[in-house]
Amino acid sequence: MRRVAVIAIPLAGTAVFAAPPEPCSLASTVTDAKVTIAIPDGQTLFREGEIIPLALSFTSTADKRYWADNRNYDRSGRLTIETYCVEPAARDPLADYFRAGAFMGGGLGNTQQLSEKPFTATAELNEWRQPGPGHYRLYVVSYRVWRPPDPGEATPYGHVSLTLRSNTIEFEIIKGGADWGDKQLQDATAAYQNAADDEQRKAARKLRFLNTKPSVETLAKLFWGLNDQPGGWDLMFGLFGSPYRAEAIAAMQREINNPVHTITQDFLRALTKLQINADISWDPPAYDSAHPEVSQEYWHKRQTHERELMQAAIAPTVAALPQKTGRAHALTVQALAESSDLLDASTASQIRKELIAAWGDLPEKTKQELIQYRWPLIAGPDMLPILKEFVSRPAPPFRTMDAMARDAAIQHIYELDAAKGRSLILRDLRDPRAQPSISLVKLLSTDELRPIFQDAVGRIEKNDARELDYHLVELFGDELALAGMKTVFNDHLGQWGCDPQTAMLRYFLRLEPEFGVKAVEASLAARKVTGCYHFLLQELGDALPKVEPLAISALNDTDLEVANDAALALGRWGTASAETALWTRLKRFHQEWQGREGDLRATPPYTDPIARATALESTLVNSIATGTNWICDPEKLAQLSALASPRQQIQVATWSKQWAQGQALILPNWYPEDRLSFGVLQYSNLDEQQCMAKLSQMPRGMKLYFQIWKPGQISPPVSMEKQEAVFQVLRRHAAQFGVTIEEKSDL
Repeated sequence: MRRVAVIAIPLAGTAVFAAPPEPCSLASTVTDAKVTIAIPDGQTLFREGEIIPLALSFTSTADKRYWADNRNYDRSGRLTIETYCVEPAARDPLADYFRAGAFMGGGLGNTQQLSEKPFTATAELNEWRQPGPGHYRLYVVSYRVWRPPDPGEATPYGHVSLTLRSNTIEFEIIKGGADWGDKQLQDATAAYQNAADDEQRKAARKLRFLNTKPSVETLAKLFWGLNDQPGGWDLMFGLFGSPYRAEAIAAMQREINNPVHTITQDFLRALTKLQINADISWDPPAYDSAHPEVSQEYWHKRQTHERELMQAAIAPTVAALPQKTGRAHALTVQALAESSDLLDASTASQIRKELIAAWGDLPEKTKQELIQYRWPLIAGPDMLPILKEFVSRPAPPFRTMDAMARDAAIQHIYELDAAKGRSLILRDLRDPRAQPSISLVKLLSTDELRPIFQDAVGRIEKNDARELDYHLVELFGDELALAGMKTVFNDHLGQWGCDPQTAMLRYFLRLEPEFGVKAVEASLAARKVTGCYHFLLQELGDALPKVEPLAISALNDTDLEVANDAALALGRWGTASAETALWTRLKRFHQEWQGREGDLRATPPYTDPIARATALESTLVNSIATGTNWICDPEKLAQLSALASPRQQIQVATWSKQWAQGQALILPNWYPEDRLSFGVLQYSNLDEQQCMAKLSQMPRGMKLYFQIWKPGQISPPVSMEKQEAVFQVLRRHAAQFGVTIEEKSDL
C-alpha cells in the first residue's frame, strides 16, 4: 500500500502548464526508422462503440542504431508514447480526467532493438478517440523509438527520443442501432459477471467503449474498485469517458443505496471527480508563469471543493449502511472508516465498532492491509481476539505479504498484551517454518533470547540454518560463539547467499573488527561461486566506516561493478573523509577518459565496458553530490559540473537550480510511518538522524520549509499532531546551527 498525495499542484496535468507543439503536426525526425499502422484483418467498417484494434509495426534499416520501448501500459491508466491523429477530429473521452489532477506514471517494460524485422505493439483507438458515425483518416505520431547519444552529444536522459509519423489509414463508423447495442451490452455484462479475471477484463473493456445510456447504468452498477476489482480501471474510465456525464453521476448516486453494491474510497473519489469534471466552472486555468498564484489559488479552491463533495457523498453512504449486506456492508464500512476525518466523532466511533464487527466478511487482503498499514482505524483491546485468531494459523513463507501481516499482528498483540506478545514471538522463533521480523525479536529480553540464539548457532554450525538465524547472530551474538562462527565462515567463504554472508560480516565487525575487516576483504576477493561481491559494501550499511579503507581501495577495482558498489556505499555510509576519496576517483576517471568523454554513453543491454564506465561516473557524481556526511553546496556543485561529462552536467545543473531557487522544501515521506524518511534539495531517503545531520551541515542563515500535509492531501492521512511534533524536533535542531525552518502547508 502506498501513501500518495491526493492533489499535487506541481504535477497537475501537463496540458494546463505548457503548450507544446501540436503533436499531429509533427513529421518523422529520421528516415531510417519508421512506424506503420494497420487494422488487423483489414477491417474498415465498424459500428459506433465497437472496439477498433490497431497494430503498430516498427522497423529500421540502420543496424543496431535504434531501440523501441515495449511497454503497453502505464500506472496512470494511459500510455502517452503515441498520439492518435484522427481526421475529422474526434473527442478524447478522457481529456478532462488527465487534465485535472496529478497521476503517477511509469510501469514495467523493456527495450527492443529495431531491425528490418518488425517489432509490433498493439492498441485500441477507442482508448484515445471516440469517433461518431462518419468516414475517418488515422495516423499515429510515436515517441516510442529512441537511440543512444552520439559521441559528444549531451542528453538529459542518456538517450535521444525520436518522432515517427506513420502512414495514414481510413475506416468507416456507422450507427450501431438499438438492437446491436442492447445485444452487445447484454453479452458483455453476462461475460463480466460469469467469467474469470482475464475474461472479466475483456468484458469490462467492451462495456467501457459502448458509450450508450444503458451501458453507463451498467458501468455504475458494476464498478466498485480499481486495483482490487478485475477490470475496475476500465469500468471507471467508461464512466469518465461517457458523453452521458450527468447520467453517470446520477447512476452512481443511486448505487449508494443498493444493498449489495460495495461503496469504496475508489467509488467515492470517482463520483467526486466526475462531479467536478462535469462542471465547466472547475476547468483548470491555463498556467501563466508570470502569475503562478492564479493556478495555485485554483488548486487550493478545487481541493476544498473536492473535500466538500466527498463529504456530501459520504452522508448518504452512512445512511444506506444499515441496508448493506455481507461483503458489500463490510467494505463500505471500511471506506467510511478511511474517511473518519469527514465524520463527526460519534459516527466515526460507531463506524470503527462496525468495522470490527464485520471483520469476518472482509477479504483476506483487506484484513492484512488494515492490520499492517491502517491499524489506527481499528486499534484497541477489542481487536485482541481477532489478532490472536489471525496469528494462530501456520506460519506463512518468509518475506511474503502474509508473513509481514502476521508480524504486524503480533506487534499489535504485544502493544495490547505484552506477555501474550512475547509468548507468540518465542513460539515463532522456535518454529523452523517461521521467521519473525527482527523488530519483533528486539522486543524480547536477553534471557528470553539466549536459548533461541544458542539454537541458531547450532543450526549454522550444522549448515541447517534459517536466514533469520544469521541475523540473530549478527545482532545478539556474543564472544562465546565467535570461534565457532569464524570456523564455519572460513569453511564457506564465498559460498553463502548474500544475506547470510552480510549478517556474519556485520557480526564480526561488531565483535572483532580486526577479523571482520579481513573477512570483508576475503569476501570481496571470493568471486567464483556467487555475485555477492558486487553488492557487499552497500549491504554492510552503517558498519561500513569500519572497513572504509577497503571501500576506498575498491573504488579502483578493475571490476567496475565493484567500484560502483564502493562509490554507492561511501556516499551513503562513508564518513566525511570519504568525500575526498570520491573526488579523487572522479578526477582520475576523467583523466582516463580525457578526449573520449563523448564516448561515455550507455546502450542496451548496458553490460559492455563503456556502459559500466558510464554508470560508475554517474554514481561518483551522485555520491559526491548527495553524500550523507558532507554538504555539496552550490560552490562544490559548480566544481562538480566542471569535472563531469556533458550528460552528468545536466543532472548537476538540476541540483544547482534547486539551491538557486531559495525555497528549499523538506519533504517527509510518511510511508510507512514507523520508517519516516525525508528529502531536501538533492538529498533523498534520509532517516531522521541523517536528516538532522544534513541540517547541521547547511550554511548558516539558510531558510528551509517543512511540508505539512492537511487532511485530504495524502492518503492514508497523518495526524497534524504527529507532523507538528516532527517539525518542531527538526526546527529546534536546525536552529542550533543557524538554519531556520518554517512550516509550509500549501502545495
